[in-house]
This record gives sequence, C-alpha cells and structure tokens, in this order.
Amino acid sequence: MAATLLLNLPEVRYSTLASVMPTLADEGLRRLGEPVLTPLPDGFALSAADIDKTRGLAWALPMADGALAVRVQAEVALDAVGEGEKPWHRAMLSVRMVDALGKGHERAAFIGAGTQAGAVDSVILLVPETSELQLMARLLRVPGTFSVSELRLSWLVERAWVSPALLALWVLWLVAFGALLAHWLHAARYRAGLVLAFALVLAAVAMPGEWRNVLQQQVTAFVHQWLADWLGWSMPVSEGRGLSDYVHFLMFALLGAALAVARRDLAAWRLIGGLILLGAATEAMQFLVPGREGGWLDVGLDAGGAMLGVLVTRLGLMRMA
Repeated sequence: MAATLLLNLPEVRYSTLASVMPTLADEGLRRLGEPVLTPLPDGFALSAADIDKTRGLAWALPMADGALAVRVQAEVALDAVGEGEKPWHRAMLSVRMVDALGKGHERAAFIGAGTQAGAVDSVILLVPETSELQLMARLLRVPGTFSVSELRLSWLVERAWVSPALLALWVLWLVAFGALLAHWLHAARYRAGLVLAFALVLAAVAMPGEWRNVLQQQVTAFVHQWLADWLGWSMPVSEGRGLSDYVHFLMFALLGAALAVARRDLAAWRLIGGLILLGAATEAMQFLVPGREGGWLDVGLDAGGAMLGVLVTRLGLMRMA
C-alpha cells in the first residue's frame, strides 16, 4: 500500500518538462461572459453579482512534446460563492483538452462554493492525442468572488522506470488478493458465492474511470426513474458523489454476508477486520487505475457495509440455529 501511494506522488512519478505562470497580460487570454476582473499582485479576482451566465478566463496553452500530464498549482480564495442549481454550478479551476477528433475533455483541478481558502495542487492526465489545451478559471452561473494567486502550470513526463513499477505493483496486488481469497476459501462453505462476491468487488475497483462514469450515469438514471415510477421516492445523492456511495456500501455488505455464511468457523471481528483491510487495500490500488483515486470516505463506506453484512448475517444464522 505504501509503495502504491508513494508511486503516485507527482515528485516521484513525473519529471518536469516546462512551467508556465499565466498572467492577465498573456496573449492567449480569453474572457468568458464579460467577467468583473480585479488584478491582484500575483493573480486576479473574478466577481459576479448575478447568476445569468458563466464568467471567467481561459488561456490557450502550447503543448509540450512528450507531456503526459499537466500539474496545476495555485492559491484560491472564495467569498460567498453560491452553489447554484447543480453540483458543478460554482467556482472552478480546470484544464480543458481537445483530442484529435475535436472532442473536448474537461478535468477540474479545483471546484468549490461558499467562503473558503486553500492550496491547489492537482495532476491531470492528458487524454490521448490531445491537440489543444486550455486553462480555465470560472464562476459557473453563481454569484460571489473567486480569487486565484500564485498560479503555475507544469508539463510532466512519466519517468522511464514507472511503467515496470506499475506492472510489478499490479502483480503484487493480484497475488495478495489471490492469497486472501485462498485463505478465506479454506474450509469454506458455498465457495462459488464467496468467489462471485469477491470478484464483483475487484471488478468494480479495477474499472477505469471513463467506464465507471458512463456506467454510473446510466445506472443512476435508471434507478432514479424506477424509484420515482414504482415507489414515488427519490434516492438522495451525496454532493459530488452520487451512486458510488451506495455501491461501496452495498458491495462490501454483500461480500460481508457471503463471508459470514462461508466461514462460520471464524469470529465476526476477524471477518470484519479482514474486510476493512481489504477496503483500505482496494482504495490504495485505485491509484493505479486510470481516472480513479481512493479516499478515506470510501474506506469508511466499505467498513460500514462490511460490518452490516457480517453482523446481520451472523445474527440471522444464530436465530436459525
């Protein structure tokens, strides 16, 4: 886990090709929606008093040969920025890429609302065959003030040894997961169900981000429509996350239930401890999957689902005995 997390630090994984510090004097600067713009000593402030349109700045940036990623670093400060009608209606600092087919891909380096301040340090992978690159700072149909200072972009190239290291880590992870499954299958009942639940968890974890996003959109639309049509109830959505919260919780609840049935000889606390460790491991492994990243909230959801699945199943088995 430590090696996986360490490999994904920008200072370890990439070397810098070039750096650019955009200013209001850049020739590539374009204003969006006639923003109210206030120069700062080392940056700028965007202001909007209404929500009629998006206001902001966009820089057309030259491509650096061999670049695989761009690193965005800045200090941001929000002053009473509204949240708007949708989660993405707020202040955003992002990179927009246009591929060889003319399709745009936008990745946020920062997105927020309310009143806050903090540092931005985000590495954004470039899509294959990126032909155009833009840096964008915007208030997305919300009022408030968005200040950006000490803004710097760096083009990054992956170090030569990273690809073999990634392959080695994948092999180690698969061996570790295989060993864990073999341990659980020893003297287990209903082995097919346990293997299926375990495989579903690993498949969801290893799914690339682009695939996950498309599937999540389709499944979310279907579930919302089904619940509205049949139950007259709308599924609550966590801000900025949505269906992934439910998937993490339910999949580990399913795995916990399958494990509680398959290994009745093991104490509940041992099963729960093993599942929590598995949840932490899968979150670390997601840093190796394109377009995915782990988080402590997901570990908590995994742990909660595991505890529910194991304890409820064990309670049911005790009552049946």
